[in-house]
This record gives sequence, structure tokens and C-alpha cells, in this order.
Amino acid sequence: MGFFDNKNKVVPTESQSSVLQNQFASARHNLLLVVGFTVINIILLVTNSNTYFLFSAFIPYFLGDMGMYLCGKYPAEYYGEDMASSNFLGNGIFAIFIGVAVAVIALYLLCWVLSKKQKVGFIIAALVLFFIDTLALFFIGGISVDLIMDYIFHIWVIVILFRGVFAYYKLQKLPSEETAVEDITEEAVGENI
Repeated sequence: MGFFDNKNKVVPTESQSSVLQNQFASARHNLLLVVGFTVINIILLVTNSNTYFLFSAFIPYFLGDMGMYLCGKYPAEYYGEDMASSNFLGNGIFAIFIGVAVAVIALYLLCWVLSKKQKVGFIIAALVLFFIDTLALFFIGGISVDLIMDYIFHIWVIVILFRGVFAYYKLQKLPSEETAVEDITEEAVGENI
């Protein structure tokens, strides 16, 4: 990852710097994947498809699911005998549920866009949002074998986002390559005198 000079200072190599930059970029890419799969899941939900992608946020999907259920958007078989006696909410309420779900997705997308120039604060914001999303999954979904893959993917995304934040701060602590080369040159000249 680097080599040590005579004073035991770590001098960064290109590979160390590029590894850290790749970890930050990986956090951003995974965040974009979460946004994409969440949007696809909402579309699949609204179209009554029985398909669901794991690599997505829980809260927007849950809001869409609640809107579908409370507004009577699922097929009649889904409700069974309760369909006749149910007073479903109107389309305006359904639009509010979907609108809030889209707003949450937009927050993740905004974090991705604004973190482009290595602005770590937006990756931290996405990490906090996704941590809250994971807590909601645990509290609303409960501990269930059916949700084990959801738990694994949520934990994976949290780890990747955390690694991106950690890599950013570690990258900031590395001396620039020019400074490191100058320090080595000065020490070599000083030893020869």
C-alpha cells in the first residue's frame, strides 16, 4: 500500500490512492444501483407485477405497498372477502403515498448527484438515510426468514457506503504525491551532506 521513509512516514503510492478513490466511487455506484432498483420496484408494484428486486430501499417500497393496499389497487383476490366491506381511500391519497415514495428516492438520487466531486457529506447523508431504511425494515418486517436476503443486501449497502466514507477521510489524510516526493528528495539530500 505504500512504503516507509526513514522517519516511518507512510508515503502514498498511486495504488493506495487509487484504491481509496475506487472505494469512494464504489459507494456512489452502489447508491445509484439502490436508486435504480427502487424505482424499478415501485414501477413493478404499481403495475401489479409479482417481481421484486432485492437491492433497493425499503421505505419507498413500503409506502407504495401501503398506498396500493389502502386505496384498493391490488386485484380483488388479494383482499378476499374483505373487499366488499372495505372502504378504500381515493386516488388522491394513493398519489400522496407514491409522491412521498418518489421524494425519498429523490433524496437518495440527490445525495448521489451532489457527491460527484467527492463531497463526502452527501454520502454520509445517504448512509444515514439507508441506516434508517434498514431499521424500518427490521421493525416493520420483523425478524423473518422470508426477508433474510433483504437484510443481507441492506447490511451490504451500509458497509459499502461506510467504506466509501472511510476511504474519503483516509484519502484526505494521505499527503499529496508531490509533497511526498519532495520530502524524500530533501531527506536524501540531507543524508548525503
